[in-house]
Amino acid sequence: MIEKNWQELQKPDKVIVSPSEYNPRQAVVSLGPLERGFGTTLGNALRRILLSSLQGAAVTAIQVQGVVHEFSSVAGVREDVTDLVLNVKGIAVSMSVEGEKRLRLQVDGPAVVTAGMISEAAGVEIMNPDHVLCHVDKGGSLSMELTVASGKGYVPANQNRSEDAPIGLIPVDSIFSPIRQVAYKV
Repeated sequence: MIEKNWQELQKPDKVIVSPSEYNPRQAVVSLGPLERGFGTTLGNALRRILLSSLQGAAVTAIQVQGVVHEFSSVAGVREDVTDLVLNVKGIAVSMSVEGEKRLRLQVDGPAVVTAGMISEAAGVEIMNPDHVLCHVDKGGSLSMELTVASGKGYVPANQNRSEDAPIGLIPVDSIFSPIRQVAYKV
């Protein structure tokens, strides 16, 4: 009797993935037909899984030369360290290796510092190289080391802080999910 429920259940017979013409990081996935009422249930479940449970990579900490804490400023850099940390959170990273990797950034001004200026390590790729981190004025310089790790979901900065961290290592809120936005329509 129970098997009959599953045998008569309408299952999707087509799944169509349509990449966006305008944004290489966007796609529309259509599937159907579905049983009445299943569209919202399935759409919401997929949205929650895509946003919270996929493995990804993110910056977990930074260390800026000459800076002791995130409320400092760097001579010759327009943004203070707090703004720099917020901008670093926006770097999209892809990582094909396990463990932590350290990336370096060395810029002499005048320059608009972008994520593409970060020296990449083996197995780590910056996905949004045009993302602006800060502005360095003439005569100024910025030397920074970024720690990248893999994980899932969202990890606040206080959980990225280790007990034996050196002075000047600033933990960053990490959004590991490679998916930034999900919407569904029934």
